[in-house]
Amino acid sequence: MSAGLLAASDLDQTLVFSSRSAQADVAGLVPVEEYRGGTISWVTPGAWSVLGDLVAAERLVPVTTRTVEQYLRIRWPDGPPRYAVCANGGVVLVDGSPDAGWDAAVRERLAGCAPVADVVAELGRLAADLLAAVPGSEEPAVREVPGLFGYVVLRDGQRAELEGARLGDLTVLLDGWGFTVSLQGRKLYAVPRPLTKSAAVAEVVSRCGADGFVAAGDSLLDVDLLVAARAARRPRHGELLRTGWEHPGVELTTAVGAAAGEEIARWLAAQTA
Repeated sequence: MSAGLLAASDLDQTLVFSSRSAQADVAGLVPVEEYRGGTISWVTPGAWSVLGDLVAAERLVPVTTRTVEQYLRIRWPDGPPRYAVCANGGVVLVDGSPDAGWDAAVRERLAGCAPVADVVAELGRLAADLLAAVPGSEEPAVREVPGLFGYVVLRDGQRAELEGARLGDLTVLLDGWGFTVSLQGRKLYAVPRPLTKSAAVAEVVSRCGADGFVAAGDSLLDVDLLVAARAARRPRHGELLRTGWEHPGVELTTAVGAAAGEEIARWLAAQTA
């Protein structure tokens, strides 16, 4: 790859969208993810075309909190990008396979944080509390990305019970354990502070011989990526907008939903041309 800037972008609610977050009729969108027999993520036709160009130019680096398995469900116009960052920076994929050298570096970074198993146990207690607080609801699913972080998949009616004191108390507790808490849609993440998207992207930039990167993202887990970038955009929706987060180097899109995803894709392409 020649010198220049890479485009490091979050996926969910930044470039790809569920039927709920698209804020558009999905019949007019391009399906990019299938799960359990149905389509669950889309992009606009314009974004689909631009993303294909970015991948072909070897400029796009998807950066996601998704696990590798979840990331690999995403479909790209002419095959996936060579590099991708998964598990919030815990995994660097090279041609679809996790890089062993980066894996070892991550384990060293996380040595000073509380064990993930302890955090997952705390998330389990929270899940039981939410189940009791919303009679008749389904039990929240508690998941661990082994050795990296934990998260909870909330059920109908539970997010409202979580927001406020429960979320605040959990945030304070896990902060003392070295973890950041982020609520994104139906998922509540607990991620070690040293596990960052920006560190993984910096590794990719170094390997590619690039001059740096521009970035896009919508959540608190994207903040370090956005601030480290040469320039950055965030959509006019999502966790950052909801929490009132602002930074002088990070601009808001004009559009919302899937249209914001296309706006971001076009901006990334222009920045890295």
